[in-house]
Amino acid sequence: MHKSAIAAALLTLGSLTGVFLSVGNPSWGNEVTLHSSPLIAQSSNRRGYEPPPTSRAPRRTVGGGTRGGCDGSAPINLTALASQSHIGATTTRRPTLVWYVPEETPYQMQLQLYRYAAAEGDELTPVNTFELGESQQGYTSFTLPEDEPALAVGSTYRWKVILLCNPGQPSKVALDEADLQVVAATSGAAIGQGNLVDRAEQAIAAGLWYDAIALLSQTPVSPEAAAYRRDLLAGLAEQEALNPNDGISLFSDRLNYLAEQE
Repeated sequence: MHKSAIAAALLTLGSLTGVFLSVGNPSWGNEVTLHSSPLIAQSSNRRGYEPPPTSRAPRRTVGGGTRGGCDGSAPINLTALASQSHIGATTTRRPTLVWYVPEETPYQMQLQLYRYAAAEGDELTPVNTFELGESQQGYTSFTLPEDEPALAVGSTYRWKVILLCNPGQPSKVALDEADLQVVAATSGAAIGQGNLVDRAEQAIAAGLWYDAIALLSQTPVSPEAAAYRRDLLAGLAEQEALNPNDGISLFSDRLNYLAEQE
């Protein structure tokens, strides 16, 4: 891929960076439990997110590598802004993916994209590897480039964001990952009317988590967008906390932490 195309695709919300290599499935690292308040008062008075009735649990559990941060000094781990307990949806065939980089130290950053090989099962087929440059602390987003094949409607994908903690040791990485399903736009979903935050709320009403978070993370992030993003992260944290999986409970703590920082 041309460097200019990559540069155009990157939206740095705190800043972006990275390189990309093939890494195995991760395992939970030694993440600190933050004991954030499970309930955060809403500040935007906007519609909350509810997973669509047809949403399913991710097909793969997390396992193998290091999941978390590079140096252990950050208050939370690298965090993909997407559910770990169900598969988030988008109608965009070149979606924007958003995550949070906690470390101040810059590391080479990568994004790996995989497609589930069949309608059922957990076998993954590599789609692409994107070299993103050096990371910067804060929210970061990446839009799949126009010169790459669009994602297929009806297919489910897994994306992984990776920090190379030590380029001399390819196995030493920090990463987070999530599933994504591309769905067909429905005739009743009137997304695209109003300002950016209005459109994000329309996406939430249609059950499109990825589309809403992408809109609310466009830079510069307005106070209204930040408030709504805060509410959505806090609401998702409450939903994730209901899952008995310990790893997802830690993820809920991370979301609460991010919501409290908005």
